[in-house]
Amino acid sequence: MGKNFLFVCGDIGGASMMVSVVHSLQSAGHNIKFVVDGEGVGYQVLLGVRISFEVQFEPTSSGSFHIPADEADLVFISTCASTNKIGKAYARAFRGVKPVVFGADGFFNHGYKWREDEADFWFAINEAHAEAIRSLRPQLDSGRVRVVGQPAFDSLMEFIPRKEQIRNEQRQALGIGENKKMFLWFSQGMPEVIEEDLEMMAEGIKLLEPLAPYSVFIPRVHPKLDKLKSGWVEKIYGDFEHLCQLYGIQFIRADKIKGEELCLASDVILSITATDDIKNWMMGGPPVIHLMGPRVRQWFEKDLLLSPPFYLPDVKSGEALAVTSSEEWEKVLRQALDPSTCQLLREKWQAPREKATKKVARTLVELAF
Repeated sequence: MGKNFLFVCGDIGGASMMVSVVHSLQSAGHNIKFVVDGEGVGYQVLLGVRISFEVQFEPTSSGSFHIPADEADLVFISTCASTNKIGKAYARAFRGVKPVVFGADGFFNHGYKWREDEADFWFAINEAHAEAIRSLRPQLDSGRVRVVGQPAFDSLMEFIPRKEQIRNEQRQALGIGENKKMFLWFSQGMPEVIEEDLEMMAEGIKLLEPLAPYSVFIPRVHPKLDKLKSGWVEKIYGDFEHLCQLYGIQFIRADKIKGEELCLASDVILSITATDDIKNWMMGGPPVIHLMGPRVRQWFEKDLLLSPPFYLPDVKSGEALAVTSSEEWEKVLRQALDPSTCQLLREKWQAPREKATKKVARTLVELAF
């Protein structure tokens, strides 16, 4: 007999994580009801993918919900970082009535705005992520944190056997020879840290000057920055192009190439933290350097509740590097370009044996009453 599942999300990342799981459960004869927070844009993901949904802004005037507890065997909520009012409301209403499961599409959702909210189970992307979730919730039995992967990234499994081919094809398309080092930067989109992100990256470019004849810089600027300041995205691209020209570094915009393919074409990836870091980890791609200046570390500790000195799970597990000040840039860049360091960073990496969609769907059925 099929189970009844209630899915709740807010924004794009959380909705994307759930799409393939919904289809898998429906094809197995289970019933899905999907609620989207009206303050987010997760609905954009669901349009056109054969998933019906209801948009909600508030509980009903009586304080109840449009979908009552007797219509669900389990509630699966994505811990969206930016839009979470409806997700939190359902978690608080259903906990103790029906199993509540929190999922995460990134490595810091478990702290950011979700520290005070409890679930019966958490889904982690990898074991390091699971340990980070457990460390913030010592009262939660360790077995209630399940490592399931990230369903939105299942398609990347097809890239893994073709990593070298993709690297060669994309570098050839961009006109980048094997004698050059490609540095790929993903900007942050959060207003608390974007200014420091730009400052730290500018410092890094200056330090590439001795390698200028052999260096290529490719930036990816978060599109949401235009919402913070009109025309800011293009200005950032222009400023970095000018800086690269000043220091003799080749500047390339590669907006039409998928982020995951650019990761595999790169030699070093730079970012505070971004979705593409997780994609790169899953594929066993090149080294990542996380930019962790003082404002970023304050944001990590105060808002995201991440623990110093490592903060992110991939840094703590030794699978990524971090630069915390201008003085550290040169040393960390040398490490990232050292083949022996690259080998150490990938020592623990293993290709996924099973798609996360299957793991998540199977586990949800197991946990449902």
